[in-house]
Amino acid sequence: MLPLTLANNSIPTPLPPVYVYCIGCHEQKPIYRPKGFPVYQILFTRKGYGSFRIFGDEVLSMTPGTVLLLGEGVPHEYYPSSKDNGWELGFIGFQGEAASSIAALAGLGKLRTINEERMNLWEDLVRLWHIINSDEPDGLWKASSYLYNILITLQKECSYEERQPAAHSQDRSNKGLQIATRFLQEHYNENIRLSNVARAIGYSSQHFYRLFVNAYGMTPGRYLQMIRLRRSLQLFQHYPGISVDEVAVQVGMETSYFIKMFKKIYGTTPKQYVKKYMAESTEVTEL
Repeated sequence: MLPLTLANNSIPTPLPPVYVYCIGCHEQKPIYRPKGFPVYQILFTRKGYGSFRIFGDEVLSMTPGTVLLLGEGVPHEYYPSSKDNGWELGFIGFQGEAASSIAALAGLGKLRTINEERMNLWEDLVRLWHIINSDEPDGLWKASSYLYNILITLQKECSYEERQPAAHSQDRSNKGLQIATRFLQEHYNENIRLSNVARAIGYSSQHFYRLFVNAYGMTPGRYLQMIRLRRSLQLFQHYPGISVDEVAVQVGMETSYFIKMFKKIYGTTPKQYVKKYMAESTEVTEL
C-alpha cells in the first residue's frame, strides 16, 4: 500500500507541461463523484475486483491488471465488487497545459488490460511515488519526466491495441470477422446497420455480436464508435479551423451525439480539445 500523497507543485515557475497532482495505492472504498475529479487520473487495479461507472454509461469491471485513464471533471463512481475481498487500486492524478492532448493519445476513457511484458505499471507507480516523496530539489521535474514516460508507454499500448486488437479467443482469425472489421474501418463515415454487416458475412445479429465481443473485447458498435472518434482527433489536428459540425459529418455522426461521446471518451468537449491543442501547438512552434 502507498499512502495518498499530494505533490508539492507550488515552487517551480513555470510548471512542467504535465505534472503529478496526487499519487497512491490503497484498499479502495466506494467513491461517488457527481462533479468528477479536478484533474486527469490513471486508475490501476493491482489486486481484487472493482466496478467503475462513468455517469450515463455502462458499468466497467476493473480486474487485476486493468487500467483506466479518466478525464478531469467527468462524473463517475466506483466501488469494490465484493465486501469480502479487498480491491487494491493504484492512482496517479496529473494536470498541466499538455495533459489533455497527451491523455487523449494515451487512450482516455478506455478500460484495458496492460501487457506486463511491455509495461509494469505497478513498478512504475511505486517508483513515481518514491520520487514524489523524496526531498530532491528537482523532484517535481524528475517526477514529471517519469510521468511523461508512463503516459507515452500507455499511448504505445493503445497504438498496439489498435493495430492488433486483443483476442479473447481464436475467433479473431475468423474470416467473416476480418471482413466485417475491414468494412467498418473503410466505411466508418457511412450510415452502417450492423445487422446488415452480420447478414453479409452469414451470421445472425446475436451470433455476430457474441463472436465479435469474444474476439475483440468490445461490441461491434463500440468498435465503430472508437474508429470514428479517433478519426475525429486526426481531423482536428490536421485541419485547423475545421468546425465541430463538419467533423461530425465526416465521421458519420450526428453533431450532438458526437459531442456527447467525444466528451465521455476524452474527458473534454471537441471545442475545448481544439482550443487546448492549438494553444499547445503554438507554444511548441514558438520554441
